[in-house]
Amino acid sequence: MTVCLAVATAKEYRAAFGPLGAPAAPAAGATVTWRRGGRDWRLLVTGVGPVAAGVSLGRLLGAGSMGGVVNLGLAGSFDLAGAPLGALVAATAETFPEYGLRQEGKPPDPKGLGFPQITLAGEPIYDRVALDPDAAARAMGLTVPDGALPGACATVATVAAEPARSAAATHTPLPLIENMEGFALALACALAGTPFLELRTVSNRVGARPPRDWDLAGALAGLARTAAQLLA
Repeated sequence: MTVCLAVATAKEYRAAFGPLGAPAAPAAGATVTWRRGGRDWRLLVTGVGPVAAGVSLGRLLGAGSMGGVVNLGLAGSFDLAGAPLGALVAATAETFPEYGLRQEGKPPDPKGLGFPQITLAGEPIYDRVALDPDAAARAMGLTVPDGALPGACATVATVAAEPARSAAATHTPLPLIENMEGFALALACALAGTPFLELRTVSNRVGARPPRDWDLAGALAGLARTAAQLLA
């Protein structure tokens, strides 16, 4: 069974897989094959944002059968008490809060346009894809790393520089973390019937720019530990 390990950027790729002896990072949208632990892995750099991520993974899934997809990356936390800097989060749902009909003073209504983004097995998908990290990991012959916090994730196309501007912050209940690729990857896997596991380490507080609310180096180090545990 070949599993795809997907990251958004070459920086995340080098942090996660470099210490394990992976090949040099491919260009965005491209993959490399890696033989490790008696298994074949496809390492994908998707590019940044939901459009690049969805297109990159969709092309890979359309080209042949994948036993599953694991998305590794960084994320911002809405609540540092619940998901502190450096923490690992396993996504239990992915939402896309930018989809829907926006009226002044109100958050977007995902059903306001009158149709879903897509319909799968007779079920409409508007702005949410439910995920089961443990089940997805088992389907790929993997185990969710110890200490991973379960939580809902939100995918945005625009990163907020202040909390009030975050599209995900308008959702109730509030997601645990925010990222820029997860929903697109989850939707692509749902469409293909492919197991999907999303694991992200917290690099910052959502909407915050002060240095005290950031630990990029710690989050990248956490990504390396996550990859090492996942592939052990």
